[in-house]
Amino acid sequence: MKIVNTDQMRSIEQKCLEYGISTDVLMENAGRATAEICKSILLKKSQASKLSNILIISGSGNNGGDAIVAGRLLAEWGHKVTIYNCSKSGKIHEKASTLPDPNMIISSQSDPTLDLFASLVSQATLVVDGIIGTGINGELSGTLKLILEILKTRQENDNKLIVVSIDIPTGINADTGQIQDSRITVDVTIALGYPKPAHYTMPAAQHCGSISIVDIGIPNIIAKDIASELITDELIISKIPSRPLNAHKGTFGKVLFAGGCQRYKGASYLATRAASRIGAGLVTAAVPPSIQLGLVAKAPEITYLMIPETREGYIDSDADKQIIRAIKDYNAVLIGCGLGITDSTTTFIDNLLLSNYQLPSLVVDADALTILSKTTNWYKKFDQLAILTPHAGEMSRLIGLDINSKTHIPTETLIKFSNKWNKIIVMKGPFTRIVSPSGLVFINPTANPSLASAGTGDVLGGMIAGLLAQGTNMIDAAVTGVYLHSLTGQSLKNMMGDAGVVASDLLNELPLTIARLKGLNV
Repeated sequence: MKIVNTDQMRSIEQKCLEYGISTDVLMENAGRATAEICKSILLKKSQASKLSNILIISGSGNNGGDAIVAGRLLAEWGHKVTIYNCSKSGKIHEKASTLPDPNMIISSQSDPTLDLFASLVSQATLVVDGIIGTGINGELSGTLKLILEILKTRQENDNKLIVVSIDIPTGINADTGQIQDSRITVDVTIALGYPKPAHYTMPAAQHCGSISIVDIGIPNIIAKDIASELITDELIISKIPSRPLNAHKGTFGKVLFAGGCQRYKGASYLATRAASRIGAGLVTAAVPPSIQLGLVAKAPEITYLMIPETREGYIDSDADKQIIRAIKDYNAVLIGCGLGITDSTTTFIDNLLLSNYQLPSLVVDADALTILSKTTNWYKKFDQLAILTPHAGEMSRLIGLDINSKTHIPTETLIKFSNKWNKIIVMKGPFTRIVSPSGLVFINPTANPSLASAGTGDVLGGMIAGLLAQGTNMIDAAVTGVYLHSLTGQSLKNMMGDAGVVASDLLNELPLTIARLKGLNV
């Protein structure tokens, strides 16, 4: 499923004309899809849905045309529909001529005090926002701003009111996800043809409600060259490694994990166990010997590579020598989880990653990323393709920006540095994004606060490494790992709620997630 920005959507609509698909056909399809969703919502809300009052707020553009078509159909299906045209100029979209009753439309110009609008909102069961859509330009002001304030006040006072937006809630930039103070928050956003970047970008996503992506008759071939993709079940199922009946442990590859310290013992367990749980045949931990005993007790399947440690329980600066000697026996390497940042671990990372060694398929996470960021032009010495899994703070250090953990790093910035560094970037956070050096972008469709706890990133790193060991290519391993991690988190959220899920909960649930995705009855 492609994700398209405003310019791309305009280009797609223009190309539809070349395929003999008119704007009017797209609009009729969009309006019907909108009406069908509104009808479904009302049926779930009440068996007496034909008595529902529906208020359509329309502008004069194509978004308004979509809304008018929806209003016409809903009226034909027995609902009481009022279309309130809030165009500043008073212009009404030509689709109004198809309405069975011209009195269905009321113009804001005939309602200067907005008393009538306030009355209509107070009587409505469902409101459809068809004001601007993706074409917002400039700040909202004047009558339109007042209209939105009236609607927001009604929402605050009546939590039963349902608000549905066509393509994007008014007051939100569809491309950047930036919001205006006067924007509205809706229950459902209907994405016409394709989802838009703002649907999966904070802060906009918090105001879009659930996203319903509808087919409006655009041929798939038109968007085939668009580089941004929404991750779906269908995309991932084919990427899950197969499990042949004649397999042995070597069939599923070997992962070498390097990390851990006395302070962060649990990270080693979470990362190595995740690699095993996603199907790697063998996982070896290169960790300080002083934490091995505790790890053995929790994960007896793990094997160990003996490396030196400091008196304080961190990996010693010379440990790279043992790892390099053993590296040829492994298919994938995960470095950094729970490593700690000391003089010894800094030298260890410098020796391992900045000394022109060619390592197996590599995932770099956590403290290893912070250590890399301390070296100017680190990517020139560490030039092999690898997967980096930063959160916003780690990414800001890598690119040399002073930002807080809540700052959204634009996808264009991620593409720029992915290409510059020759690294696949897994930008962790709500709606995790995966970006490749060639400009491919994959966006995870969920944001799950239950995964916002210590150690879940270690689990993700282990999962990606485990997929790499099984022969999955690097971009597919990153995308598949992110999606399976997210699905597992959603499953736990459904069982436990959005608070109290801890990283280790993911480990036992992960194989069940994979089985369900494969269609197995578990």
